[in-house]
Amino acid sequence: MPLELTRRAAVALTIGLLAAPLAAPAAKAGAPLNISGATTVDADGVIDLITSTPELVILDNRREADFNAGHIDGAIRLIDTDISGPDVLAEHGVEADTPVLFYCNGLSCGRAAAAVEMAVGWGYTNVHYYALGMEEWSELGLPVISN
Repeated sequence: MPLELTRRAAVALTIGLLAAPLAAPAAKAGAPLNISGATTVDADGVIDLITSTPELVILDNRREADFNAGHIDGAIRLIDTDISGPDVLAEHGVEADTPVLFYCNGLSCGRAAAAVEMAVGWGYTNVHYYALGMEEWSELGLPVISN
């Protein structure tokens, strides 16, 4: 009987070790899909915002190389780590009630989520969060501007 338990333990350990790499990407996808105080939009929602909200400020929260490789038309690159306070957002035309859209590379990136949480925390009231970001935008073959 102890031999049978040892074999079971070895099989369970092996299965656990093999499954661990499969679980890792899910754990890395740490950005939330929704953030309290912000409106989450998908690609259709982004298009609707762009076409119906002329005062919309679009902030791309990705690294410069990602931005230069392709971004949503009209987006301003402002990496999340440079947003140190409301004055930085104001420098980019974003006041407390300005409609603003934040995006990055998607849930595995998390930069837009960080920027959205800051803006909401500072009392911004018209915040839109494109959680799936450029990952979804690219998959759908939607247009990008390259520098």
